Amino acid sequence: MEEERKQYFYQPDMTTAIINWCWVLLILVVGIIIAFEYTYFQWVTATFIGVFLIIAGLSIFRRTLVVTPTKLVFSRVLQGQFMTIPIKDIRQPVFTNHTMTITVHGEVMTFSFSHRSLASLKAFLRAAQEA
Repeated sequence: MEEERKQYFYQPDMTTAIINWCWVLLILVVGIIIAFEYTYFQWVTATFIGVFLIIAGLSIFRRTLVVTPTKLVFSRVLQGQFMTIPIKDIRQPVFTNHTMTITVHGEVMTFSFSHRSLASLKAFLRAAQEA
């Protein structure tokens, strides 16, 4: 029998997200600078804008959290190895407006979610810790 799975989109903690998105936007800025440097459209500009769109899409849609009854599986943008956290190892979950902070083996991890996803995760973790 297959485990029940729910999938959510997330962003890393605020500092890491700002740094990552600044690097992604830098690619777009370079493309725009090259576009303004020439009076006609360059293939280099199209390449930079295309790379920006691909990386931005990966940054939004590839960061997912898959929740199963026994573990949380975080996928990351450019890393093939997923971060798996067993439910029993999660300590001190703290929820704010759009963030979830958990402690796993002494390491504090913060993730940003939509309000609806966060409410669902909160209910799931409470039920899992009570069981």
